[in-house]
Amino acid sequence: MATNYPTTVRIDEYTKTVLDSAAKYTNQTRSAFMVSVARERAEAILKERRVTMREIAPMILSPRDSKIFIEALESDSEPSDALLALKKNYDALNIIDET
Repeated sequence: MATNYPTTVRIDEYTKTVLDSAAKYTNQTRSAFMVSVARERAEAILKERRVTMREIAPMILSPRDSKIFIEALESDSEPSDALLALKKNYDALNIIDET
């Protein structure tokens, strides 16, 4: 089941016009277009980071430790109870991450 997380983005008139035009040409709403483009760019950044880490890790770590590190980065794992509790406390504090 998909969950919606509302986000507000303020844009200038030119950016709105450009986004609306691009969304129209791809048969999407402005919001759908912005999400698809943001996701695409975020995935590209993550892929680039993985490639960079694959190049850097062997320079810093032993071959064995490098392999363990890369496998840990690429593994899909469920968050621990401690991490979930930390997130719950973080969300309750209404902290805004501006990084």
